[in-house]
Amino acid sequence: MSNRLFIEAALRSKLYQKKLKNINLEDWNSISFTTKNDLRSADAYDMLGVPLHQVAAYHETSGTTGTPTPSWYSRKDIEQGVQIILQSPLQINENDIVLNRFPFALAIPSFMVYETTQKVGAGHIGADKASMVTPDRRVVEIMERTHPTILAMLPSEAEKLYYVGMQMGVRFPTKGLRALLLAGELISPARKKHIEQLWGVPVYGLFGSTETGGLFVTCENGHYHLDNPNVKIEVVDDFGNPVENGEKGNCVISSAREGMPLLRYANQDIVQIVDGSQCGCQKKEPIMLHYGRKEDVIQYQNKSITFYEVQEAVYTLHKVPFMWKIRVSSDRVQFLCQFIEPVDETAISNIKYELTEKLGIDIDVQQTVIIPVEKLTEKPAYAKYAYIESEREVLVK
Repeated sequence: MSNRLFIEAALRSKLYQKKLKNINLEDWNSISFTTKNDLRSADAYDMLGVPLHQVAAYHETSGTTGTPTPSWYSRKDIEQGVQIILQSPLQINENDIVLNRFPFALAIPSFMVYETTQKVGAGHIGADKASMVTPDRRVVEIMERTHPTILAMLPSEAEKLYYVGMQMGVRFPTKGLRALLLAGELISPARKKHIEQLWGVPVYGLFGSTETGGLFVTCENGHYHLDNPNVKIEVVDDFGNPVENGEKGNCVISSAREGMPLLRYANQDIVQIVDGSQCGCQKKEPIMLHYGRKEDVIQYQNKSITFYEVQEAVYTLHKVPFMWKIRVSSDRVQFLCQFIEPVDETAISNIKYELTEKLGIDIDVQQTVIIPVEKLTEKPAYAKYAYIESEREVLVK
């Protein structure tokens, strides 16, 4: 798609009618970037690129890092999102049963997955991760009863559910399972391989956001080929200048989505575009490598370490923890880790040595409890309100 078509799409919204006023639209680089703050501060209706009667869905970001960002979708936008999944090597079809554990409240991936299953006639199981009705134990029980062929969820959910299943005596891969579709978090090559080893099936990644919608699904080799004709990806340095081919930089996205077009949206991700012709899959388009968010870069001891590099170090440890996180302060970097069965000091020392060697900075390692193991297999905490109860039930409570 030409730059002109992205501009024409953007001009359908009041946001860009104001933003692009008195701008030389023949000079692409003179168009200023759209920032997260631009989207957060704009009136939600100014972002609309279609008349209200053409809106099919409204979503917004979680707001965990600031004011929520609105996002509008037309029916055509939803259909294009479906096609992104359908044209991927995941090949969802009418013989599949898809267990969808993405959150359903306002988020995008759960609805993309649901719409895709309905398009092809696949079975769909809604198992919202944010719902008290479907805690981890319940989800594993549903898997054992229904034998889904595809699981759709966050990468961290895939890791956690595996260990819940192990605690419950489940054998992996589960019956009928053929693939995982993961989104919402960075998936480095080492993390992808780790999850594939846990579950025994291929992992596919979905790249996008609430603001942009779903943009790309990985090929069978785990690469995001830039094969979406409605999206333009640029990579720029911290001064906004295009980087040389193959260099890392800041991701800038233009999208001709009807409901809410975006023009040169700086999404605060770090990416790199490399040649895709040697990938080994059937696709030849350039490949976008995703290194995570700028806010997740660790600045310590005169080094900048991306979240991608952190994941590559963690998921190639000789003993990968069940849960982990990194705590950064001015005078130290701590690696907090949890194992289903606590490990001895020798194992902790080995992890410290491995991480220090891989990341090139001093790392403190602390074994701790991030999620109480007993909570992993709790029964649902939520039930329908009981209007009538027996006296015996009251006494038991």
